[in-house]
Amino acid sequence: GEAGANIIEVSKEARKRFLGPLHPSFNMVKTIRSCLQKTLPDDCYERASGRLGISLTRVSDGENVIISHFNSKDELIQANVCSTFIPVYCGLIPPSLQGVRYVDGGISDNVPLYELKNTITVSPFSGESDICPQDSSTNIHELRVTNTS
Repeated sequence: GEAGANIIEVSKEARKRFLGPLHPSFNMVKTIRSCLQKTLPDDCYERASGRLGISLTRVSDGENVIISHFNSKDELIQANVCSTFIPVYCGLIPPSLQGVRYVDGGISDNVPLYELKNTITVSPFSGESDICPQDSSTNIHELRVTNTS
């Protein structure tokens, strides 16, 4: 659908540059905001409130915070922008939500436990998450890092 097409478009845009998404002219925050603004319906925040938990790291104390209630589409998008902000890579000044600065939730807890009993965990790393790549390695040695999936 449209979301998949947006992901492909972002990938194409990143690959146009010498270092791909690491090139200084590739603005991840702007790209995420633009894609979500185009893709999400106007009532997305109503649909997501109480059902979607977005993991953030509060800059002031490094604590993990899960935001699950949203007052507007813009607030839901801003929570997503905060949750994907990787310091230095995305910029030097973290974005704020409701007057508080946040960065990627994975910095404080990559797979936080959520108060809702039916939680789907997603990870880009193979492991125990509900949605993650399969590990096809046949190594007899294994290294496990906690809270990565």
